[in-house]
Amino acid sequence: MKYPHLGIALGGGGLLGVAHIGVLEVLEENGILPGIVTGTSAGSLVGALYAAGVKPSELRELSMGLQKKDIFSWNFNPYSFIRFLLDNLRDMANFLDVVPRALFSGEKIGELVVKLTKKKHLNEIPMTFGVVAVDLISGKKVVFSNKVIKLSPEALCFPNAPLGLAVQASCAIPGVFEPVPYQGALLTDGGLAEMVPAQLARHLGSRIVVGVSLKRRGSVQEPETLIRVIQRGIDIMTLQNTQLDLKSADLVIDPLAFDASLGDFERVPELLERGRRAAQEAAPVLKELLR
Repeated sequence: MKYPHLGIALGGGGLLGVAHIGVLEVLEENGILPGIVTGTSAGSLVGALYAAGVKPSELRELSMGLQKKDIFSWNFNPYSFIRFLLDNLRDMANFLDVVPRALFSGEKIGELVVKLTKKKHLNEIPMTFGVVAVDLISGKKVVFSNKVIKLSPEALCFPNAPLGLAVQASCAIPGVFEPVPYQGALLTDGGLAEMVPAQLARHLGSRIVVGVSLKRRGSVQEPETLIRVIQRGIDIMTLQNTQLDLKSADLVIDPLAFDASLGDFERVPELLERGRRAAQEAAPVLKELLR
């Protein structure tokens, strides 16, 4: 059954976002179809596909076949990188000034969304949908949506923007994926402003909001690479904000109790199952809320 005023807010978390698919599967199996979807970072990717009409069963199949080459595209080729190192390593200060803004371009993420949905702009998506990013220049939260909404002056809103660009921007983890320029802004990962966009779901008309949080509980393994150090730093900085985000949700689904890096694609089946289990536990409470 379609619930037009039920919103589901899918949080950020890198590859952990696969767990969102398990959550959506269980909701569908229980006959619960939300009318509003919002997403941040990995949640924007899953949310865009779902809101555009891609079924959870299809999302599962896509996630099982996902490979690194589908997501990652280096910002430089091996020869240019070696040349770059040789030219700049003698002067570390100069090296830091000219190093690229991120390791990967991020373009493949936007291209993947357009390819799978066959939709180029947000206004082509039938379901009410919103995505969160951040402007690196002004520091403001940025909202992409297919519905015009009023936000505070501290936020920027871009209605009916290119769909692939919106998702790419929301997923642009600082240092990992290149920031995305758009209409005078330089956009990066929405998790810096709203890790679980429950508040945005309210703005878009949700009366009942389910937040799916991918925060990592407790301690994690010692980060041993540049990417993992950046990821862990962002996690720590956004932990308190995530708790505030979840206050806007009527129900929180929290599938995870472990860490996973961006490249742990062999853990996809485990992530899908964890999403399913958490949603199955939450389903009776959600049904009661919907009554």
